[in-house]
Amino acid sequence: MTNVGGDKNKSRITRLHKVAAELQAATEHDEVYDTVIEAAVEILGFDWCAVGVPDDGWLCAQSVSEAGPLEKDERLLRTDEGVAGKTYQEQKSVILVDGEEHDTAKPVYDRITSGLSVPLGKWGIFQGIAEERAVFESEDREAAELLASHATAALNRIEHEQTLQKKNDRLEKFASVVSHDLRSPLTVAELRLEMLRQECDSEYIDDIDQALDRMDQLLENLLSLARAGEAVRDPEPVELARVAKNCWETLESGRDTLTVDADLILLADAIQVRQLLENLLKNAMEHGSNAPEEEHQDDNTAVRITIGTLDNGFYIADDGTGIPPEKRDDVFESGYSTDTDGTGFGLSIVMDIVEAHGWDIAVTESVDGGARFEITGVDTD
Repeated sequence: MTNVGGDKNKSRITRLHKVAAELQAATEHDEVYDTVIEAAVEILGFDWCAVGVPDDGWLCAQSVSEAGPLEKDERLLRTDEGVAGKTYQEQKSVILVDGEEHDTAKPVYDRITSGLSVPLGKWGIFQGIAEERAVFESEDREAAELLASHATAALNRIEHEQTLQKKNDRLEKFASVVSHDLRSPLTVAELRLEMLRQECDSEYIDDIDQALDRMDQLLENLLSLARAGEAVRDPEPVELARVAKNCWETLESGRDTLTVDADLILLADAIQVRQLLENLLKNAMEHGSNAPEEEHQDDNTAVRITIGTLDNGFYIADDGTGIPPEKRDDVFESGYSTDTDGTGFGLSIVMDIVEAHGWDIAVTESVDGGARFEITGVDTD
């Protein structure tokens, strides 16, 4: 962060912090550029100023002060010309005392004698200009750099939010295709199969039924995968223990047991947390047993699952066969499954949910030799 000091800047700092709050509320890049110019005029006292953004090799005036000689959308200089280009290329501020005495200076207008040029990262530059010589001082540069740092952070945030929104829109469109366009013909096929079953007795009907069931499961997993990839915008308090117990009640657990020792309230998307827990619990139940599937419900082969807390998250562990170290990175890949009947999407969906929340997940060995999934970086209430 820029170290802003000096008597001239003391009154500026508080006002610039208020501007920072406005910038963080901005939703469009142009809103940020206009706010920078307003602050430069009203707080920094720069009557002539402009924000130049790169466009096809040029720095173009995206926002300008009313009193200045520049016009909006005017091409200023090429991105490698003059003090403006130097500032943009080197990402360093420049104080221009007198354009006639500066080798790099290339004023757009003859009226411009001195100036201050400050980088805005990849977004361009901010410049204050004046007719008089030696108008700008080091304290002006420091204050302008503070304003520029707030603006750059806001521009980066807006870009990130817009990227996430586009991704969410694509995922929602995909989810719509999965839930409607693909589901409808599958439903028709299932209904026709039931009619066929009543009319004739064929050994192939059960095979078709199993194939349709698998397609149905794949569609459900694809829909979950699409929803899991959506960025979490409005996290809410989610009681981990309550959601885990609710998930367990809906699963066909048989002889398997679940112990929840996690008094955590997560700040997360409740639906996605439920999906995450359900997938991890299913994974433990289906892959945690040492015994073949037909023996799985025997008392001696039941899986014991534990949910507990970590310093910055929680874990889900079982007492099954575990996951070999060389396979632990592979389990989150789409389509990876050791079960011939599995779709391989369960843990991939878990990974997408974790990433959507900005968390981390790792696979280790539990104290009983089984698998332990550790989820960290979790925000709690």
